[in-house]
Amino acid sequence: MSWELVERLRQRFPEIEPFPRERGPGEATQPPASASAGAPPAGPAPPTRLPPKREEAKAAVFLTPGAWVPRERLLEICRFAATDPAFGMDYLSFVTGVDFPEQGQMEVVYHLFSMARRHELLLKVRVPRDDPRVPTVTPIWGGANWHEREAYDLLGIIFEGHPNLRRIMMTEDWAGHPLRKDYVFEDPPWLVELATQRQREIEGLGLGERA
Repeated sequence: MSWELVERLRQRFPEIEPFPRERGPGEATQPPASASAGAPPAGPAPPTRLPPKREEAKAAVFLTPGAWVPRERLLEICRFAATDPAFGMDYLSFVTGVDFPEQGQMEVVYHLFSMARRHELLLKVRVPRDDPRVPTVTPIWGGANWHEREAYDLLGIIFEGHPNLRRIMMTEDWAGHPLRKDYVFEDPPWLVELATQRQREIEGLGLGERA
């Protein structure tokens, strides 16, 4: 049922991009039409000195139904998913982000669930990595509050309109965002000051430099 929701969502918002999905049992690839029905079974392949054929990696598919949605339509689409009776997405289980530095972008991820209908929907928004901004969805799902703060803290994603957008795991003076793939740790000022003070105390006791 959930993949049918994606199609309904696309009919309402044609600009969304549904996720690629796995091929169903009835959609299996048919054998080539040129094969003769009455031909005898082929024998073993003749010996060859060619290297074995390389297996190409499969294209990515999604097990959870969903779609990429435009940033400027995010709130409208989320309100529709939450209030339309066919969707009834009354529960936002998480908001997170994925960093793609080689592509210069991030994805903001929203997992929606309907308690009454027992179906789920995944929405993703692509944003430029140097300006990762999306509107907050806290007016629709209050539980997004801390999830958005975590994504801001660890990835630097800005949720515009959030009622209290500040760090939730790292200290306020922390440098950078630890889940970015190019993150380099820097000691926060308070830790540098504490270490310096401790070193002075050790030297004052005549214990030499700290090992």
